[in-house]
Amino acid sequence: EPVVEMAFDPRGLAHVKTRDESADSWVRERETSGAWDYREWQWWKGHPWGDSCRPRYWTTAEFSPGTRDIQIQFAIDGFATKQVFLLPKVVDSQSPHWDLVTIVKNISGNDVEEYGQFFACYTQFNEPRSCWFWEAGDRLTRFADRGVRHLNGYVSHPDAYFANQGAIPHCPRGAGRIVARWHRPVLVSHASPAGWRSVILLEANYAAALAQGIEGAAMDYIVFPGPDKRTFADGEEFAVHVRHQLINSPEMPSSEHLAVLWNSFVAAHETVHRRATELR
Repeated sequence: EPVVEMAFDPRGLAHVKTRDESADSWVRERETSGAWDYREWQWWKGHPWGDSCRPRYWTTAEFSPGTRDIQIQFAIDGFATKQVFLLPKVVDSQSPHWDLVTIVKNISGNDVEEYGQFFACYTQFNEPRSCWFWEAGDRLTRFADRGVRHLNGYVSHPDAYFANQGAIPHCPRGAGRIVARWHRPVLVSHASPAGWRSVILLEANYAAALAQGIEGAAMDYIVFPGPDKRTFADGEEFAVHVRHQLINSPEMPSSEHLAVLWNSFVAAHETVHRRATELR
């Protein structure tokens, strides 16, 4: 029996809904956005592009759908990115998920400092009610409760080289202001009409920060080479595992529930990275 309807395009996941859902799609569909894991910005020390939304408005992507994988590739300004979406071989109808591995490689010919890349997940059920992150201290907090409306505050990796500076260097919106640190890099949406929530989990070592745009309608994240990797060397690459988990939870899930999802996610890192590597 089908569990989840999904459709991809060169921006990312363009449509998703559970089969019992009355809404047309969970994705907040707009002409210039309307996707999950959609490329937005990348930056590094000395980059000349300001907040011009590179690569989103400035590059096209190669789109390659497979049988149980979808690959999106783009390169711009000396950096090549490949997103490998992996559909599960076995589907849990009570808690379906899919995985994504994002590989970023420096092909610029130069070592760069303080690299980051920002991705957005446009989710229609949140606006204007914000969404949640798993904060240090093991509590679930809405971005709105930290005064965040649209990219004016970020939740940092607790051990990032910039965490004590109070801001993410070169972040193009909100001056990169850090308002909190994550306990685990996890985002949680409001419930859909059918009671489902989107939970986004990021591999901790590469999760530079979590963010919210459009009063929650964009569930966003920033990846980087690592918390102590201020330098992104020429020819170097890093690969980030991201999981999208759907949970039927009309009430806000507990941190204990999220811990179960997190532990399963971490246990899958090796297998998921191997699947993505075999497709490269």
